Amino acid sequence: MSHSEVPAGAGARKGSWRRRLAVGTAVFSGLCILGVLGTLLMVMYWLHNLTESQKNCCWEQDVTPEWTANTMGFQVPETATDRRAGLHTNVQYDVALLAFTVSTAEADRFLQPLLREGAQMARNRHPEKQGYTRSDGFSHFGLPEPETFTEGMRITSVCPREAKSPESEALRLCAKIHAHEFQPGTTRIYLWAGSDAPLPKPPN
Repeated sequence: MSHSEVPAGAGARKGSWRRRLAVGTAVFSGLCILGVLGTLLMVMYWLHNLTESQKNCCWEQDVTPEWTANTMGFQVPETATDRRAGLHTNVQYDVALLAFTVSTAEADRFLQPLLREGAQMARNRHPEKQGYTRSDGFSHFGLPEPETFTEGMRITSVCPREAKSPESEALRLCAKIHAHEFQPGTTRIYLWAGSDAPLPKPPN
């Protein structure tokens, strides 16, 4: 037999080996995909079935709007209604939250002394989708997250002593402010202040 000749059956064996390799690769790929899908389904099931204790994780008890306003350094208007407050704590940062409702004119009087000279509040041009929530957000109080609103929404951030006013001097934390005129003449103020340093806990 010359060197150029192929032994009988060699081509068939080679083709069979390639087929087995292709089948094995396909099976392995399929198992990997099924594993990923299974993991995703487990995570989705876990998120959908969070216990009440998990949903309420890291929220301090006995937090009042008055205590929170004092911790943040804000003077809430006496006419404010529907006051809601919370303190969310974790190993990375603490968050103080405060929300209340006032007339739009009262909201403007509250906000103006906190703004730097010439500063204007911005519109929400990149809203989150309806139903958006966050673990340290206002949905904990049963309120929609302010990031989901565009109409009637104004946004700014303030820090202590940025403005030349007693109200700015009194601030103890930098804060994100959302002011939402949800009906004509009525505005809900959302105050969100994060801190890398642990915030004091409310008295029991």
